[in-house]
Amino acid sequence: MARAEPVRYMFELAGVEYEDNRVSQDQWKEIKATTGLGQLPVLEVDGKQLPQSAAIYRYVGRVHGFYPSDACECAKVDVVTETVSEFNPDLGKIFIESDQAKKADLIKTLSAEKFPKRFSILEKLLVKTNEGKQWFVGDKISLADVQVFCILHDLIPVVIGLGPGGLDLKDHPHLAAFLDRFKSEEKISQWIKKRPVTSF
Repeated sequence: MARAEPVRYMFELAGVEYEDNRVSQDQWKEIKATTGLGQLPVLEVDGKQLPQSAAIYRYVGRVHGFYPSDACECAKVDVVTETVSEFNPDLGKIFIESDQAKKADLIKTLSAEKFPKRFSILEKLLVKTNEGKQWFVGDKISLADVQVFCILHDLIPVVIGLGPGGLDLKDHPHLAAFLDRFKSEEKISQWIKKRPVTSF
């Protein structure tokens, strides 16, 4: 899943036909030099490559209606997505830690301290709109919702060994309800059921 999954969610919601190329470690060695910056994910549109996940998210969001046209609303979306991005350094530390005992200690510490604080920040942002009963910005799904769902439903639980949807959010009921609401979208629930289980 990783950083390409928000793009897949947006494509699925928008009903966009796309080619979903998932790369194995061996394949990556062969194609790395052809990806411009030597990184994944890469979005290719009409033969042109767009690297950098945040740039891809915003491009797809703008093209397919998940990024507001109003500058103030755009800024609100950016506040949420930047808050989501603050999880990445710690998730990266867990992911690359090869010592299993150290990894377990790191997961325990982050799960008890840093992660709950960030969950509270996200919940506070959610409650600012419609008392937390709908979406993060405005009255329809935006890039903000897509990225929050991906980090809470997919990335964090997978990296800490729980599997998709395994995160315990009982102390953050608005976020828990948000995940249920997003997942109940027909196109999202269908995608989750049929998507391949891969790292990327």
